[in-house]
Amino acid sequence: MRILVLSALYPPDSRGGAENSAANLTRWLAGQGHEMAVLTTAASRDEELHGVEQDGVRIWRLRTPHVYPLREAPHAARWKKPIWHAQDHVDPRNRRAVARVLDAFRPDFVNIHFIQGIGYNALSEIAARHLPTLFVLHDLGLACMRMSMFRKDASCKAQCIGCRASSFYKAGLIRRFERIGFCSPSRANLTALAALFPIGRYPHTSIPNPNFYPLPQGERAPSDRLRLLYVGRLHRSKGVEGLLDVAATLAETQHFSLTIVGDGPEGERLRRRYGDAEWLHFLGHVPESEVGDLMHDADLLCVPSIWRENWPGVAVRALEMGLPVLGSRIGGLPELIDPGVTGDLVEPGDRAAWIEALRRVLVDPAEVARWRRNAEALRGRFDQNRLGERMLAFMATIAGHPVAVQNRAEQALDAG
Repeated sequence: MRILVLSALYPPDSRGGAENSAANLTRWLAGQGHEMAVLTTAASRDEELHGVEQDGVRIWRLRTPHVYPLREAPHAARWKKPIWHAQDHVDPRNRRAVARVLDAFRPDFVNIHFIQGIGYNALSEIAARHLPTLFVLHDLGLACMRMSMFRKDASCKAQCIGCRASSFYKAGLIRRFERIGFCSPSRANLTALAALFPIGRYPHTSIPNPNFYPLPQGERAPSDRLRLLYVGRLHRSKGVEGLLDVAATLAETQHFSLTIVGDGPEGERLRRRYGDAEWLHFLGHVPESEVGDLMHDADLLCVPSIWRENWPGVAVRALEMGLPVLGSRIGGLPELIDPGVTGDLVEPGDRAAWIEALRRVLVDPAEVARWRRNAEALRGRFDQNRLGERMLAFMATIAGHPVAVQNRAEQALDAG
């Protein structure tokens, strides 16, 4: 097949798991013999690419008409954001840009990962060409313009007026498709979105992202203290400040280290508040190739999110390496962590519960060692080839291939 991938951010221009997962699936599909192309965004005209082949994939990287490029969204002036979202919904230039790429590549199938930033109204162009489409649900973007249903340090209890109007508009666009299906890496995200958006009318399933995580080589470095690790954006929704507060309290009586990998809007403030602690190391942004080495030498990954995480790739990667995970009991994390076996789950934002959970493992590091052995024994749960085959089977179902292929697709889905 000729498959066009839409991902508004795409490596090397990325800031999260959605775009990394888009790249992983694109490369895997290319490796299976499919002809792949990617439509993504550029921060300036100078960065644009028009069908340039990179590593066997044709890349269209376009500067969209938005008032600021998506890369600058975290730092954009607040007054610009309503303009940006209005453009993302209705600016006719979005549709024309996508039409030019469709004309140039002529795909048989479209795979949407992250269309906010390319323009939701571009969905009309795809639908008008009767192209079968897989919409991967990395977030709650169809129900929330922030994509997270999280605002002012808490999950939203309901859609605001703006998000309701946006969601109604997006549902109208989706109705134009003859063949479209939705896939979420976690059942929790699928359920949360189904309560807010009519995906139940279309084929939908839960398949973990078919990502490839190379295993580090060599022996783990020894340590005389428990090594805690956090990897991710430094944003309020991630609960990083709560983790640092808990760690600071425990550091008064316990011996351990905490390494913070990543950056974000909270980075500078958190470094000012905690950066001189002897037990703490801020590494900032680290290349993806080096994250595995840091995990290899860690004893426990902490994922203290207070928003409904979908399917955090950092936790998947850790478990595939045999690194136990202590995470919040929220979103898709309970689908990943087996409490008392490969880590543990703690109520999100519950300071006392996090102190108690971390104190237990600091006092009894043998518990963490047992979790590690269990996680190592379960390696392969998220094998890229197996998950990729399931994704292809679901794509075949959407495309309406002959009955024999559909039956194979259904069997693959049932097997998962």
